Amino acid sequence: MKLKRFYFDKKDLENDTITFSNQELLHANSVMRLKKDDELVAFCGDGLDYFCKILEINKNNFIAKVIKTKKNEADPKIKVTLFQALLKSDKLELITQKITELGINEFILFESEFCVSKIKENSNKIERLKKITIEATKQCGRSIPLKISSPIFFVDMIKKLNDYDLVIFAYEGQKDSKINEISGEYKNIAIIIGSEGGFSTKEYEELKHLQNVRCITLGNRILRAETASIITSALVMNKFEN
Repeated sequence: MKLKRFYFDKKDLENDTITFSNQELLHANSVMRLKKDDELVAFCGDGLDYFCKILEINKNNFIAKVIKTKKNEADPKIKVTLFQALLKSDKLELITQKITELGINEFILFESEFCVSKIKENSNKIERLKKITIEATKQCGRSIPLKISSPIFFVDMIKKLNDYDLVIFAYEGQKDSKINEISGEYKNIAIIIGSEGGFSTKEYEELKHLQNVRCITLGNRILRAETASIITSALVMNKFEN
């Protein structure tokens, strides 16, 4: 039987014993119905799976002994960051869940000219997205959750793009360049997806003329922003990780 996965903070590991948070205690008791001597896999974001046996579990405590550790095989082999223009929160939650499953490393939200949603409306939603990526990490078997950063402005995103070997810009106005036409090996890739309103002409021109940017089409149909994010993430991971 597949062992259940639980998240812990590295500071809560001491002498090969993990003390889990109240949230994980609630999950173990109310949902998983675990008991003493049951086995589980724990992770904390360091690339390892911690195989454990429960020492104590009750309404107040959830403590497990580490039996062995093993390098996680489901963590992504390349670094891919998704830069997503701000959307309504339910769409961001869907994207967060799915790109965690697909193996994206980092999720950076940005405000562009045509964003309906603004930074000041989303700064307090990051913690919610972090909780979603933890749950998705448990489900998909990764050990390193998606890194989620505070929202930034378009101009700040432009500065960050210099750090990447390849930047894939999915743009609805592009007609003749597809992701499978990109050649070469890349280990540090960025994806850029716009908001419901897309990009202004000025923003498009600024992105298009960056040296490491490849502007691609996702086909003849106009996709919703959240669909474009998930599809492009899947295409990038399929092409460059494997």
